[in-house]
Amino acid sequence: MSKEFMDKFSQSLSANEFVKYNHIVIDDIEITGATAHIDIVPETKNVLGVAHGGAHFSLADTCAGYSSRADGREYVTQQSNYYFLKGAKSGRITAKGKVIKRTRKFCIVDVDIVDDKGELVSRGTFNYYCVSE
Repeated sequence: MSKEFMDKFSQSLSANEFVKYNHIVIDDIEITGATAHIDIVPETKNVLGVAHGGAHFSLADTCAGYSSRADGREYVTQQSNYYFLKGAKSGRITAKGKVIKRTRKFCIVDVDIVDDKGELVSRGTFNYYCVSE
């Protein structure tokens, strides 16, 4: 765990109402990626009783966003491809982001989301555009 990066983003995390509202917890931030999770609660489930696809995607996008921002610059999501592979009914889903490529103007991050058993439940690739110098 990188205390340096977590301290660097503590103000951003505490001010991020979207993250709080959606029960997203950032566990770790490194220059090579980040880890985050959501505990599955009634507000994160769809009518079928599994974690809503929007909860998966929001968790992955947030994890990828903090992965990209670890270099100290600001990014916005430009594009993503996302795959829902298996429903998660209870417990926790955990996202692990890995920076694949970083350039002066963009950052590509892969994110895998696993359930409590470590089984892959969804995954995506996110392209971020750098909006700062």
